[in-house]
Amino acid sequence: MSKEHLLSTIRLFATLTNEQLDALEAVGEYRSYEEGQTIFQEGDDGTHLYGVIEGRVQLSVGLRAQTEQVPVHVATPGSVFGEFVLFEKLPRSATAKAYRGTRVFVITAEEADAVFSTDPAAGHVVMRNLCAILVGRMRKTTAELRASLTW
Repeated sequence: MSKEHLLSTIRLFATLTNEQLDALEAVGEYRSYEEGQTIFQEGDDGTHLYGVIEGRVQLSVGLRAQTEQVPVHVATPGSVFGEFVLFEKLPRSATAKAYRGTRVFVITAEEADAVFSTDPAAGHVVMRNLCAILVGRMRKTTAELRASLTW
């Protein structure tokens, strides 16, 4: 399987053309993480967007002065995490750890912006896909909240 097909397995990039995928791959990179390896920690500077190719990534938040980590999401193949860097340059809101041996596609916000400035159509497609992903997450969170409420 070629790299362009690997990148297209990530929902955020799935509807891009091969040329647009090539442009992203030219500036991003593939990285591998071993089980339990920290990808980033809550409070770190947010600089990169990650797309899961294989494996799983557990995202957790710190409670009680960061002495206890509570899992809040597991990113699976095809999903993204760290996507807020496309909108804001704030510290990470969660810690990301490889839950299993994991391979991801990584790109900085600046690299993505450069590609999208050169090809606004690619930027439009990615933003539309990202909106669909975020809306799906909000609906899931709403359903989970509703299910947890007792009247």
